[in-house]
Amino acid sequence: MAAGSRTTTRTPLVLGVLAAVLYSNFLIDWVLRGFEGMGEVVSELESPGEPNSALLRVTDVVCAVLVVALLPWVRRVLPPGLWRELFVWLTVLFAVGAAAAAIVPEPCGPGIACDAPHQVIESAVHGYASVVSDVALFVGMFAVLIGTRRVGPRWFRMIAWWLLWIGGVISSLLFGYYHEHPDPWWAVGASQRVHILSISVWIFCLGLLASRGSPTHQPEDR
Repeated sequence: MAAGSRTTTRTPLVLGVLAAVLYSNFLIDWVLRGFEGMGEVVSELESPGEPNSALLRVTDVVCAVLVVALLPWVRRVLPPGLWRELFVWLTVLFAVGAAAAAIVPEPCGPGIACDAPHQVIESAVHGYASVVSDVALFVGMFAVLIGTRRVGPRWFRMIAWWLLWIGGVISSLLFGYYHEHPDPWWAVGASQRVHILSISVWIFCLGLLASRGSPTHQPEDR
């Protein structure tokens, strides 16, 4: 393989790494806060007035742009057909929803009541955008599992399967439970962060898959 081709295949990996790191930007907030705030809901850390709100929201939007930029490389290596196109457009929807949730943030930070009519509307818009974004990503992940069921690669399918259950099902159910029953107080934040980290791992795996170069449905070029 020529040097130019190797350079090209590094691009999706770089995009995947950067997007994965930025999607878990709560780690940046955690460091900047002096290693505090890991028990809080991430959306509330992006509320206006919070110390790192602007940074978190900007990195969310940048992450969304990077994910969309990564998709042409990922699409190229997936088997053609309905499942591939469904994955691509659902992932675009994930990125759009994530950007929308950053542009319209949760209006109030931790421990602050949001009762004003405009705050209720903003909270609803943010919440719906977040839910649509997350559901789209995990349904797209399921589409990839079906689309690659006969061709692999095995490592990619295995990771996708675990992420779908841990990040898409278990952590989401735990977050919903602890959001209504916050005991212990840190559990809601912890379960949400498992969910977020699962998405970051998936984004990284997409970049890694695309960087391998050869389509999953064709023999590797010699």
